[in-house]
Amino acid sequence: MADLGYYKMHALIVDDFENFRGTLYKMLMDLGIGNADSAASGEEALRFCKARSYDLILCDNNLGKGKSGQQVLEELRTTDNPCSDSLFILVSAESSKGIILAAYDYEPDAYLAKPINPKALDQRLSRLIEQRVELKAVRAAQKAGDDELAIKHCKELVAKGSRYANTCQKLLGQLYLAKNDVAAAEEVYRAVLDNRELEWAQLGMVKTKLAQNDLIGAQQWLENILQANPLCMKAYDLQADLFKLQNDTEKLQSVLQKATDISPLSILRQQALGNVAQQNNDLLTAANALKRAVKLGEHSCFDRADVHSLFAQATIDLYSVDKESAKPLVREAISCVNSLEENFGKTSLRKVESLLLESQLQVCAGDQRRAQEALASAQSSFGDNKDASALPIQIEMVRALRLLGKEDEAQQRLNDLLQRYASDEDQLQRLDVLLDEPRSEKNKLMVAEINKKGIASYNAKDFAGAAEAFKTALQKLPNHIGLRLNYVQAMIDKLKTRFDLGVNERIQQTFTKTNAIISQQHPQYQRYRQLNDVYNNLVRAYEKDKRG
Repeated sequence: MADLGYYKMHALIVDDFENFRGTLYKMLMDLGIGNADSAASGEEALRFCKARSYDLILCDNNLGKGKSGQQVLEELRTTDNPCSDSLFILVSAESSKGIILAAYDYEPDAYLAKPINPKALDQRLSRLIEQRVELKAVRAAQKAGDDELAIKHCKELVAKGSRYANTCQKLLGQLYLAKNDVAAAEEVYRAVLDNRELEWAQLGMVKTKLAQNDLIGAQQWLENILQANPLCMKAYDLQADLFKLQNDTEKLQSVLQKATDISPLSILRQQALGNVAQQNNDLLTAANALKRAVKLGEHSCFDRADVHSLFAQATIDLYSVDKESAKPLVREAISCVNSLEENFGKTSLRKVESLLLESQLQVCAGDQRRAQEALASAQSSFGDNKDASALPIQIEMVRALRLLGKEDEAQQRLNDLLQRYASDEDQLQRLDVLLDEPRSEKNKLMVAEINKKGIASYNAKDFAGAAEAFKTALQKLPNHIGLRLNYVQAMIDKLKTRFDLGVNERIQQTFTKTNAIISQQHPQYQRYRQLNDVYNNLVRAYEKDKRG
C-alpha cells in the first residue's frame, strides 16, 4: 500500500456515532493511512475543511441534527474551500433511491453501504488513489487555471494507453467545452462513442448540440439516453436547459416534475419546479414544490430567502383561487415568513416583507386581528420610505392592503408610486404587475404583439397556441383583464375540441382569479359574464353526456 501513498494521506472521518468513528479510524490506520481527524457533525466537518486540506473524506449521510452528508458534499463541491476536490466517499446505512440519486448530483467519488468491511474499503481506496496519482499533473494544471496544460496532459495519458484513458477523455470534453471549442469536444465524445456507448459521452454530445443551437439533435440524444436509463438525472437537467432555450415553460415544468418525482431530495430542482409552476399559474404545484424546497433548504448552502418568500406568495395566490387546497399550507407558510430574519439575517426591508406576507397569510388563515396587526407593524416599520430599492416592498404593501379590503388606501399608494416613477420606464415595468393596463411602453408594446400573435393563432383555430401566447403575457401582467379573458376564451375553445380535466381546472382557476379583480364597472365585465356562461353551459353538457 505504501506505493499508493497511503501513509502520506490525511483523512477526515465524519459520523455522529463515536463507535463508528472509532471503527473507521482503526480501519484507516490498519491500511496505513498516516493521519485521520474525526468530526461528529456536518457543521464540524465543514469547519475542519475550511481550516485545512484533506486528501480523503469519509462521511456518513445521516448525521442526525444539522447538515446531512449530502449537504456537506454539496457545500464542498460548490464553494471555495481547501477540500473542494478532495476524495469524498459517502457512507450510508440507507439504500433508498432518492438518497443515492440526490447524492450523485454532486458526484461523490464513491458510495459505500454500511456495514463497511476493511477489504472493500481497501479495494475502493486503492482504485481511487491510483487514479489520483495517474491524473496528478492534470489536476494540478486545472487547479492552476491552465486549461491548455491540462488538455496536453490528458492527451498524453490517452496516447500512452493509460488505464484511466476514459476519465481523461471525459475531462478533455469538459475542458474543450469550457473554452468553447465545441468542435474539439464533439470529436472527443464521438471517438469514445465509436467504441462504447458511455452515458457521460452521450451527455457530452447533448451539451455540444446545445452549444451549436442544434436543439433537435440535442433532443434526439436525450431521448436515447432516457430510454436506456430513465434514472439519468443529468439528462433531465439538460432537457430542462433545452426547454428554457425554447421558452417552453409547459414542457419545462413537465420535465422538472418528472425529475423531482424520481429524485425528490434535490433542492435545486424543487426550487426550479416551484418557480416555473408559479409562472405557469399552476399554483398548487408551485406551492407544494416550494414547500419542499424550503424544507430541503434547512442546513443547505442552496437555501435562499427569495424561495421562502415565493412559497408564501404562492400560498397566498393559491388561496385566491382554491381555498381548500391552500389551507393545509397556510400555517407552514406563516412559520416560514416568521423565520425569514432568523434564517437570513435582519434588515429593515426583510422585516417589512415578512410582516406584509404574514398579514396576507393571516387573512388566508381567517385571523383578521393578526392580519391587521401585522399590516400595522409593517407600515410602522416601513414609514415614508421613498427609496427606489424599496419598490418591491411597496408593491407587496399594495397587495396586502387589497387583500385586507383597504382598496382606497391601496389605490392611493399605487397612484403615488405611478406619479413618482412616471418617467422611469424600469420602475413602471415593475408596477405594471399591479395594473389591469400597463403604463410602461415596453409592456404596452408586448401586450399589442402578444394580442396580435394570439388572435392570429385563435383565428387559425390553433387554440393551444393562442392560449400559450396570452399565458406568456399574463406571467408579467397577472391583473390584465383583457389578456386574462383572451386566455380563457382560447382555453374554452380548446375544451370544446376535447374535454380535458386539466384544461377545465385552469379555466376554473382563471375565472376565480378574474372574479376577484374585476369590478362590475370594468369595460370588459359583460364579456367576462358571457364567457362564464359559455363555460358553464359546456361543463353542464359534459356532465350530462357522462351521466347518459
